[in-house]
Amino acid sequence: MFCLPQESLAIAAGLLYYWYEVNEMKLKENNLIPKEWGNLSRLDSANYICGYCGKEVGSDIGFYYSSEWQPSSAVYICPHCGRPSYKEGAKMLPGAAYGIPIEGLPDNVQEIYDEARNSYKAGAFTGVILISRKILANTAIYFGADDGKGFVYYVDYLVNNGYVPSKSRDWIDKIRTEGNSATHSQTSKNKEDAKLILDFVQMLLMINFKFNSDYQNEEQ
Repeated sequence: MFCLPQESLAIAAGLLYYWYEVNEMKLKENNLIPKEWGNLSRLDSANYICGYCGKEVGSDIGFYYSSEWQPSSAVYICPHCGRPSYKEGAKMLPGAAYGIPIEGLPDNVQEIYDEARNSYKAGAFTGVILISRKILANTAIYFGADDGKGFVYYVDYLVNNGYVPSKSRDWIDKIRTEGNSATHSQTSKNKEDAKLILDFVQMLLMINFKFNSDYQNEEQ
């Protein structure tokens, strides 16, 4: 069985993540993606969502570390894309982006929606809430609201023009209050706060962009 020190595993996982992100496109173009990892060990099976390819997978191969003083750690190899994920206890890194990818969004909405999902993936939950406010503002601007206004103006614009159901104003108000708290309070936001707000933002974008786009395509 091939075993690495715990610190080496963490460093290796980070370096491998960087290596794949920077070089994957070039490697694909030259057909140089490695087909197999060397010196792999059999591990306790782990089910997880791969932070690279987004697939829900189960893996039992990789590299491991364990001792009586520290929690067991391992690098798992995704059976779908072949990339490494670092597992320590119940935590798997990189994590999975929350929510679903949505196609057909305006560029200024798409970029920050992806940023919010990736912030959740990185565990930056306060950032998710602050970015969600920006998503609502950019969505309102896309539909004709004036640029450079305050958040309440954009909330009113979305509600008054039917882009958000009036009964959902409480949800938007939660984004406002949580955003204010994230900006002015020293307490960081937690995973559940971020998940609830991303759920609402995702619903808003699906209704106003994906569902409307799909309906219009069927009508043509």
